[in-house]
Amino acid sequence: MSLISKVKAQRKERILFLMLSVFSLTLIIFFSSLLVKTNREYQHFQLRLARTEAKLNQAQKEFQQKEIYMSQLLEDPEFLERVVRDRLSYSRPDEVIFKFTNDP
Repeated sequence: MSLISKVKAQRKERILFLMLSVFSLTLIIFFSSLLVKTNREYQHFQLRLARTEAKLNQAQKEFQQKEIYMSQLLEDPEFLERVVRDRLSYSRPDEVIFKFTNDP
């Protein structure tokens, strides 16, 4: 083999190695960007999940409070009377209700 053919063979090997290196680097960058994007989406969905769970917990607490209130209305006549008097301004036939305002 002559010196010129050896140089050409080395040049081809270098070019091939350079092309493979560039291709490999391109693939690494591409898949790294996909991984970063997927990680961001995962974090976003985790945040949404946490917010949704917090809203669900709050709604469950409110539901339990309203259930207790409803059971008191149905089972406790004194509580029912107090609520009707306060909210609807009901009175007994022999009562007079006075309402005062804080306006000057």
